[in-house]
Amino acid sequence: MKKLTLLLICTFIFGAAQAQERVLNRGVINHNEETGGLDRNNSGFGVKGGVLFNTLYGDGKDFLTNVKTATNWHAGFYSQFSLGRVFSIQPEALYSRREVKSDDGNMQFDYIDVPVLGVVNLTDNISIHAGPQVGVMLTAKQDDKEIDKEGYNSFDYGAAAGLEAKVFIFRLGGRYYRSFGDLGKFDSANAQRFMNDVKTGNFQVYLGVGF
Repeated sequence: MKKLTLLLICTFIFGAAQAQERVLNRGVINHNEETGGLDRNNSGFGVKGGVLFNTLYGDGKDFLTNVKTATNWHAGFYSQFSLGRVFSIQPEALYSRREVKSDDGNMQFDYIDVPVLGVVNLTDNISIHAGPQVGVMLTAKQDDKEIDKEGYNSFDYGAAAGLEAKVFIFRLGGRYYRSFGDLGKFDSANAQRFMNDVKTGNFQVYLGVGF
């Protein structure tokens, strides 16, 4: 799985380099560019960022007191490859900060997330996005103090889906991500073993700029 993550990141970097070369050779790419009034070309690359509204799922959540929805942020890059009139593939590389808030304390997890999304244009300016996402945990903190990641799953995987609108070079979107992997992998003698039955999810609102 970690090799797959590395492969996806390499694919994204290669795609961004290709798109950048086209920018240098042709000037700024118009994401709504059309050929003969028929084709919707959605190739290019850009930057994006926004807020995350984090939630928890699973029976292990019941062991935490008064769990609250936590708001944090994400930011990164995307590259888009047109495969036809209305369909394209969009890999991304994002730095995401996921947070868990409860009366037992606040926990914060930083990830590199790599979604690879299929994009379908509903109109020239509205599209739906859906596909798999993998992530690698970089750091874990409790009440703003870094803790040992041992016992937590460093690899995350799940699925994401959302809706996006384009206005000139800007993108405004909303997306939901649901993890399929458990947050913890503690042994049966550890007091935090309930984290082995906790999964994360988040709703994202973002603004992007394309080139």
